[in-house]
Amino acid sequence: MSDGAGLAVAPPPASVLPRLATPDWRLILGCFIGSRLWLTLVGLVTLMVMPPQPAPNLGVASYAATLTDLYVRWDALWYVSIAEHGYSTIVPPFQGAGTISYAFYPLYPLAMWALGSVTGLSAAAAGLVISNASFLGALAVIYVLAEHWSGSRAVAGLAVALLCVVPQSFVFSAVYTESLFVLLTALSVLLFERRRYALAGVAAALGSASRSNGIFIVVYFGLAILRDRGLLGALRFWREPEAYMPIVLAPLGLFAFWWFCMLTTGDAFAQKSTMVHGWQWAFDWPWNNIVNQYRGTDFRFKYFMTLSLMMFAASLTLLRRRSWPLFGYCLACFILFWTGNLANSLLRYSLVLFPIFYGLALVLAPHVIVRRLVLAVFGLCGTLLMVLWAIGSIFVT
Repeated sequence: MSDGAGLAVAPPPASVLPRLATPDWRLILGCFIGSRLWLTLVGLVTLMVMPPQPAPNLGVASYAATLTDLYVRWDALWYVSIAEHGYSTIVPPFQGAGTISYAFYPLYPLAMWALGSVTGLSAAAAGLVISNASFLGALAVIYVLAEHWSGSRAVAGLAVALLCVVPQSFVFSAVYTESLFVLLTALSVLLFERRRYALAGVAAALGSASRSNGIFIVVYFGLAILRDRGLLGALRFWREPEAYMPIVLAPLGLFAFWWFCMLTTGDAFAQKSTMVHGWQWAFDWPWNNIVNQYRGTDFRFKYFMTLSLMMFAASLTLLRRRSWPLFGYCLACFILFWTGNLANSLLRYSLVLFPIFYGLALVLAPHVIVRRLVLAVFGLCGTLLMVLWAIGSIFVT
């Protein structure tokens, strides 16, 4: 049942796990397998034809057409190092002075270590399994959410398809945190919608242990309560205190990492310290950084900022009567992204904001030609970025 403005108003289903019909699973698996096979094939062929030049931050001195050579590079090297050796204040050989592993959040490498310990897989192989399994799980959760919100299987299917083919979606198959993060944040929203508040809080806490912006899911929780109850009703938290549990639990993953940093380095904010001193990451007002990227001479930063602004523009599709809390969550994340002076990876950061693809699906679903055109453009650009990733281009880091 839909209210005609993009979100359902019927009571949420009682079950916790997604219940999907066989045709739904066929669509999800088709999008997942088709997109992963195509992007991987493009990447492997590119490695055979145009192997990248040796570079320390790419990983190894020479490349072959293998999954690890394709998907384990740049930040993936950090996650493999943490999974194999734990956190360290020693700068690894593939990075410059001041860069240490505390810049990276612990849940993903911990999962890599755990899976490797149980199965005997290498850290890199475990990361590939976790990323791809998490992405498939995330697609199923997003499908359930989108269908519940819109009352339309067509919208749900389109949201999944858009996320699979959006430019740079290959990162969901790489040894990066994006897939696990999307799964956890989408699952926390689904559990919240189904009034499983304690489980929603646990999923949100795990999300904040995997990426810094995981804590901002509390913006959605808070705004959803405000939307449903009004200001006075939201302030009377004692009437249903369990609904506020996800807001309380969500920061615990981040707090646990701070506690670990304090115990092991004496600096609770070691993550920020190494970003500032190792990566020269400075913080400023977001509007200042946006202007500075376009005033600068480095074309890469203009490119990344433009893509980020385009993703933000796409998030405006969520400004509907009942979906505006989703926009609030996306807005909070974009503001965080834009406070950094380095604009690289802004597209990758934006891909984890799964509500954007639901909003786009709502707008595009009634227009057959337009949605096919968008999917085709996404697919073409995604193929090009896969080639650039394979050859080690700085435009997809």
